[in-house]
Amino acid sequence: MAAFRTFFSVMMLCGLALTSAAQTSVFVSASASNDDGEGTSWETAKKTIAAGILAAGTNGTVFVKAGTYNTTAEFTVPAGVTVIGGYMTSSTGTDTSQRRRPGINEHWQNASWCTIISGAGDHRIATVNGTLDGCVVRYGFTTTTGGGLLIDGGIAQYCVIMWCDAIHDDEATAEGGGAYIRNNGTLINCVVTECRGDNGSAVSGEDGSLINNTITRNWPSQCGTVTDFDGNTYHTVQIGSQCWMKENLRTTHYSDGTAIPTTSSYSETVAYYYQNNNVNIVTYGLVYNWPAVMNGANGSDTNPSGVQGVCPNGWHVPSANEFNAMNSFVNSIPRYRCSNSDGATGKAFCSKTGWSNSNTNCCVGNNSSSNNATRFSAMPAGYRYVSDMIQVGYGSYFWTATVSNNYPYLKIFLYNITSMDSNHWGRQYAMSVRCVKDSE
Repeated sequence: MAAFRTFFSVMMLCGLALTSAAQTSVFVSASASNDDGEGTSWETAKKTIAAGILAAGTNGTVFVKAGTYNTTAEFTVPAGVTVIGGYMTSSTGTDTSQRRRPGINEHWQNASWCTIISGAGDHRIATVNGTLDGCVVRYGFTTTTGGGLLIDGGIAQYCVIMWCDAIHDDEATAEGGGAYIRNNGTLINCVVTECRGDNGSAVSGEDGSLINNTITRNWPSQCGTVTDFDGNTYHTVQIGSQCWMKENLRTTHYSDGTAIPTTSSYSETVAYYYQNNNVNIVTYGLVYNWPAVMNGANGSDTNPSGVQGVCPNGWHVPSANEFNAMNSFVNSIPRYRCSNSDGATGKAFCSKTGWSNSNTNCCVGNNSSSNNATRFSAMPAGYRYVSDMIQVGYGSYFWTATVSNNYPYLKIFLYNITSMDSNHWGRQYAMSVRCVKDSE
């Protein structure tokens, strides 16, 4: 399957549009109490779009007021059915003359202006065999094709598709972060923005048409693989302009083949890695003290750090500055902030499994099945102090290449906090390492 490579850009214009009813007209409003209404007017509207589609039959039009429509599962717009969003909340009776398209981006999160169809980041929003018109589609996800929409012979027009992903955690096989088009489907006069995909970060497909769309600020989910001297192969994740390993390092050699010494001594100067037979090395990686990480290099807080250290050729140990840059990028994307709270990015970086439970909302250990929106996949590997592994299941501890007052910096994710934390500890502690790809 080949991703579309050529896109046309156009500014979407706001405006009122007149819409005539099809064979069956069904009305949907987010302010309705439930789906029990007949849906024959705004006063008897259905509450969910899926219920409206069901009531429309095989040849109907579903008129949807502005508002937020949270979906718990994917819905299908059948061939012959048209779903049209953006009707003003003041509309009454069967009036379909008061309508606004999404327009410029200041409106895309405004539920009093737009029909916002939102997923939970765990399912595709819709398969479109018919027509979807004038809606904002966001927080869709798939491990196959079309994170926001699968346009299967249908038409999506005057829509905004944003914050959607097509990512397969194990293989780079998912396509079309925003939309996937097949069977002569059409994407026309739409915006696709801030979506990710293994292939085709914005739009991909087999056959179809792209007409007058704005495709902007989308990015790939991964950036290949990397293999260390021991032959371990690591998957990667693209976050902003940085390419990170999405697994903890587990090499026992430097890139030139020199073995990293192993010792049980409590020393700030002897380089060693530590293997705990009670911990799954493939899952959690190895932990290293700071001398082992740096391999004789001086500390650095530049971006990039310029310190290869224990990392494979072409990769380096990230500075605290590089971690901060990653966190700032993630914090700039609303979908990565828990409850849209500034700085609450911890859950977006951390794995879905292995974490101790927290009862506090937005902490890493609270509802951890909703974690890992970035696919950075930080595991709670803990750290080693003297001869013991500590905090396994409770925290991720990553060395940086940065030194402050002779103490190296580390970055931390804990089960009971909401953000990425910082600290500086003694060099003798053994912690996890993530490497960053050198700039190309």
